Amino acid sequence: MYNDQPIEKGQSYNIFRTHTDDSDLVRQYELDPAVAYTPQINSAIVNAQHRLTYNQLVKDGVSETKAMKAANSERSKAHQRVSRDLKKFKERGE
Repeated sequence: MYNDQPIEKGQSYNIFRTHTDDSDLVRQYELDPAVAYTPQINSAIVNAQHRLTYNQLVKDGVSETKAMKAANSERSKAHQRVSRDLKKFKERGE
């Protein structure tokens, strides 16, 4: 996980790259810095958001089963958005 060390810049693959740098996302989601500037960053973000969603729902009193179902549904939608956006970037030559 992220430990306050500098992250070497490279080609960004994250779907938010026009607004947010990979190193910022690594810090925000406490990701392994090795995913920065790699195609794996989007999946790492989606999975981190899945954990955050699940934990927040449980904290809010939702049963673990319902929280997992909701988090899984949101993760599935997020993966679809990532795939769609990456396809658009590729079509535009980005």
